[in-house]
Amino acid sequence: MTRWMIAVALFMSAGLACAQGRGATAAQARSYIVTAFMTQAAPAILSDKVKLGAELEKRLALPSGADSGKVYAALCALTDDKQIEVRAATPAERADYGERPGLQTTLPVYVLTAGEIKLLVQYDLDANNIPFVGQLGVAPPALPAVAAPAPAPSPVVHIEPKKPSVVTLVWVTDEFAYKKTALSPASREKLDRDVIPKLKDFAEVRYINVSGHADNIGSAGYNQRLSEKRAESVRTYLVANGADAEKIEVYGFGKTLPTKSCAEVKGKRAQKDCLAPNRRVQIEVQGTLK
Repeated sequence: MTRWMIAVALFMSAGLACAQGRGATAAQARSYIVTAFMTQAAPAILSDKVKLGAELEKRLALPSGADSGKVYAALCALTDDKQIEVRAATPAERADYGERPGLQTTLPVYVLTAGEIKLLVQYDLDANNIPFVGQLGVAPPALPAVAAPAPAPSPVVHIEPKKPSVVTLVWVTDEFAYKKTALSPASREKLDRDVIPKLKDFAEVRYINVSGHADNIGSAGYNQRLSEKRAESVRTYLVANGADAEKIEVYGFGKTLPTKSCAEVKGKRAQKDCLAPNRRVQIEVQGTLK
């Protein structure tokens, strides 16, 4: 699959989510980010008003408010020829980065790793685009010192009752065997260890999205069915272990959202081994914790 074909698949998925009035899910956002930077052919993944952390603006030598197309080209050049991995940012990483202009507190945040580079990427699920990108592990440029203003009168503070925060947790199963849809013992162990216990920590589950994926060996129709059956295997296992079946939605993305391309790998066996990470199921749970 060419970069442009993968990019088209990316925006067909994004367009479908918007058409259904739901926007993207956190799991889909991760896949969109991976695909946009792997193909380098999806500049519309960035918001027209995308903001960069001051530390990243300095590294890319871009002025504040630079055109989103130029920002995308500079980011692709920064991550070019590197293995792209994207995962949800940890609370510690989010806290270490701190509050920066343009970084919103209500949107999900991901970490894009490309070699030694770690980018903090924020995704607007409703708009299906990236409004902010920063670089982890780099302090912002020092601001010029200014005189401290005179202290203002203390405001009257009205304390509102604390509302439970909405959290989104994402997991990816171990790789599925080639052409297989059954969960491996390793995948069952991972679900038992990482996912099933966490479901019990939720006071309320809004939804559980289970998204199946396949490699690019074989026809699009075959891999679509394969990805759906893999997702159904995970759904069945979750329900058997106490998950609410009515909260689970199953998606099959076939071979449209790979994490690895392996175009340079020769030989059928080597291709199958290289493409193994694409044979996966992603589980996304959103709700409020107890």
